[in-house]
Amino acid sequence: MFQRNPENPTLAPNLISRIRHGLHRFLKQELNRAGLPGMVPSHGLILGCLYSEDHLPMNRIARLIGRRKSTLTVLADKLENRGYIQRGASAEDNRVRQVSLTAKGEEARAAFESISRAMHERLWRGFSEEEKSQAMRLLRRMADNLAAANSSGPDDAGDDEDGAERKQSSERGEQA
Repeated sequence: MFQRNPENPTLAPNLISRIRHGLHRFLKQELNRAGLPGMVPSHGLILGCLYSEDHLPMNRIARLIGRRKSTLTVLADKLENRGYIQRGASAEDNRVRQVSLTAKGEEARAAFESISRAMHERLWRGFSEEEKSQAMRLLRRMADNLAAANSSGPDDAGDDEDGAERKQSSERGEQA
C-alpha cells in the first residue's frame, strides 16, 4: 500500500494514474451503454472539438487534444470508417486536411454530452466549488511543469488507451 506522505515520490503519479484509469473505465462503460461500442475516450476528444467548432484542420485538432498528428490520423481513420467524420481538402489550401462532422457524428452529440456531464458529476461528487477551483489550479500547475520539461510538443507515447486499441486492432488484422 502506498504511504499517504506527500513527499513519497510515487504517490502523486500513482493517484493520477488511478484517476485516469477510472475515468477511462467509466467512459468505455458509458460509451458501450450509449450504443457506441468500440469508441475510446480519445474519439470523444476529437468529436468534442468538432462539436465546439466544425470544419477544423487536422493539425489544429492535434494541438487542441495534445496528440501527435500521426496519432490523430489513426483515431480519425477509425471515426471516418465508422461514419462519424469526413476529411477533405481545405477550401483555402488544398494541402490542409479539414475534418468535419457527418450526420451520424452530429447524431452522437447528445450521447457524448450526456456522458461528459455524467463523468463531470461523478468526478467532482462531494467537492465544494472552492475545492474544485483549487484542484484545477494545482492540476494545471502539474501539467505546466510537465509541459515545460517535455517542450518538444505533444507526447502521447504513453497514451495506452489508443496504443492498446491499435495493438488489438492490428492483432485482429483491422485498421485502428
